Amino acid sequence: MAFRLEMGPRTAHISPLKGRYVLDVGCGNGYHMWRMLGEGAELTVGIDPSELFLVQFEAIRRLMGNDQRAHLLPLGIEKLPELKAFDTVFSMGVLYHRRSPLDHLIQLKNQLVKNGELVLETLVIDGDENAVLVPFDRYAQMHNVYFFPSAKALKVWLEKVGFVDVRIVDECVTTTDEQRTTDWMTHNSLPDYLDPNDPTKTVEGYPAPKRAVLVAKNPD
Repeated sequence: MAFRLEMGPRTAHISPLKGRYVLDVGCGNGYHMWRMLGEGAELTVGIDPSELFLVQFEAIRRLMGNDQRAHLLPLGIEKLPELKAFDTVFSMGVLYHRRSPLDHLIQLKNQLVKNGELVLETLVIDGDENAVLVPFDRYAQMHNVYFFPSAKALKVWLEKVGFVDVRIVDECVTTTDEQRTTDWMTHNSLPDYLDPNDPTKTVEGYPAPKRAVLVAKNPD
């Protein structure tokens, strides 16, 4: 048993996962891996250094009938050797947590087979190919963040490290309907991190969160 992905404008640009080996970088408790299996992936591997996420994943696996098509490794991508083994690599919500974003992109590329596909989702800002925000301290109350390029700048970065057919397939401002407190998640959320007098800015005065999805191919 696995959950199906909800197909929409973002996922329409991703190559079908049927029969593919998939790597999910920064997978959390592995939720999206089960969704990827639901789309027909042959194998999904997630990496995330949190041991708590590993325990949660293994609990879900037990409830899912001990499915061995999904595995979570409790490590960061910098600990993963150059496998060049995956048809599709997802990096969602990870890039802005990396001190060296170009190294991260190279690490992602090193996991892909020839003509494999990268799906990269991250926070971005508006601007041209040279626009990059480096927060002085926190951004939307997050303290472990470093680089927020424009989507156009991120496209250049991907091409610089050797990706081809790089496409910006989606850009959207994160809304308070999408990210909010619920009965299941009761701590502070996006409304608490925006300027109460100007929701287009964070409480620190930076542009409010905007996310982009880029898709690229590994030619090697």
